[in-house]
Amino acid sequence: MEPLDYLRTLGGVARTGTLLKAGYTNRDVAVLAKTGYRPARGIVAITGCDQDYLFALTRNGLLTCGSAAQFHGLWIREAPPRRHLAVNHARTAGFVGHRGTRFPSHDMLPIASVEDTLLHALGCLEPYDSVAMVESAVRAGRVRLEMLAELVGANRLGPARRALLLVKRIGDSQPEVEARLLFEAQGWTVLCQAEIPGVGRVDFLIEGVVIVEIDGHEFHGRRPAFVNDRRRMNEALLRGYPTLRYPPETVWRDPQRIVRDVEAMLVAWRLGHRMG
Repeated sequence: MEPLDYLRTLGGVARTGTLLKAGYTNRDVAVLAKTGYRPARGIVAITGCDQDYLFALTRNGLLTCGSAAQFHGLWIREAPPRRHLAVNHARTAGFVGHRGTRFPSHDMLPIASVEDTLLHALGCLEPYDSVAMVESAVRAGRVRLEMLAELVGANRLGPARRALLLVKRIGDSQPEVEARLLFEAQGWTVLCQAEIPGVGRVDFLIEGVVIVEIDGHEFHGRRPAFVNDRRRMNEALLRGYPTLRYPPETVWRDPQRIVRDVEAMLVAWRLGHRMG
């Protein structure tokens, strides 16, 4: 592969050592530097390179925590506004620094391992993101929950231990994990992925009464799925289970609206039963 093409596979920016390790010569690196530029000593980049990789390399760090979530395919609401880097120095101006890594990082890219990414997230991010990241990694078989618990316990990280206790390995998406945490915080009895005869599996059954479904556009936006959703909702209502449906945006931006709706539905159901 031509040196320039290879550099593009690395996001358009790399350390000189990375290129030499891949078998390219000092002359190849010099030509690349003339084609592009050197943002810092020992680094070669081309115009339009990946800005996250460039940021990490020029600060001698590795993208980690929420900043590495999407690279590893982990659930997260959105990448944090400030980049998170794993570094072995104290110069952390302009980013959130995480000290120390336990596992080998990516061979060629400035990305921390999925294990270190999760460990950093557990001690740093809000539970709605860190728990979702861990759930997605565990469900995909990327890490073992028991291993994370052992490492967190060894470090005596209180927030991280508390976040791990919230991982249930049953969510299908980040919004569902966040919704579950919201419902459990109200003290409600919450069944996730509950099976209801004649209806099928529902995202949540709250207090044994109210069904809550979190609609993802990719699946529910298709016409057959739309029709089936309405059939299931009608069947649930006929069986005494009122259904509330929300898009992910409501979970993220107006969670208290969902809480109010569920509370109102529970009050109406209980009132109806007393009158009956």
